[in-house]
Amino acid sequence: MAIDVWFPLAIYYEDIENSADHKNSMLDKIYSLKSKVVTKRTNDQSSWTGDVHDIDQLHSDADFSWLTTEVKKHATNYLKTLGLDLGKIDIYAQRSWPIIAEKGQSVSRHTHPNANLSVVYYVSVGSGADPGATRFFNVNKYNELSGSLSSSMTEAYCDFNTLNFEQVDYAPKEGRIVIFPSKQPHDVTANKCDDPRVSISYDLVITAKKQTGNGTPEFLMPSPDRWVKL
Repeated sequence: MAIDVWFPLAIYYEDIENSADHKNSMLDKIYSLKSKVVTKRTNDQSSWTGDVHDIDQLHSDADFSWLTTEVKKHATNYLKTLGLDLGKIDIYAQRSWPIIAEKGQSVSRHTHPNANLSVVYYVSVGSGADPGATRFFNVNKYNELSGSLSSSMTEAYCDFNTLNFEQVDYAPKEGRIVIFPSKQPHDVTANKCDDPRVSISYDLVITAKKQTGNGTPEFLMPSPDRWVKL
């Protein structure tokens, strides 16, 4: 018997060795930025996210240059692993923002439709309890033979594995970077630690290079160098 498994979801992660050297300085800057926000736009059950408070350009802030360099390196590794020709594309950091999850706070299910790649880096993670996790959902369900098999009423599966999983959780770890397709639905489960879970997210966009050698590919977003604001 043989069963081939196709169309996997590729989630990249790596623990950055010298992350501890930058932890405190980044935390200080994140809380400094938060302290300047006048109007809170998130409720008490939701994590505080910088993007909805107009703090979404950390990649342009010198205090986060180390992390932006790491994002570039690991995003490049991810794209190479997927088999992409980096001689034909460029990667741009479009947005980047801090997230602070106090005890009991979470992030609801969403995607990042404005981007191609999404990145999360864990600056600080509490201990002694479940700090929550980034949860990815299997929306395509290629092997679901009947929509009722996985329902709570039927409970037809006795063995959960990569052929039938409904979701997968990635636990946070200080100094860990995680990269995934922006279109993948995900949420972040509640932080149950007494200490906050602090992370930084990046949205990355793939475009054609300004000069490709064979003309600009028809189906890639053109380089921003060619854009004109109207």
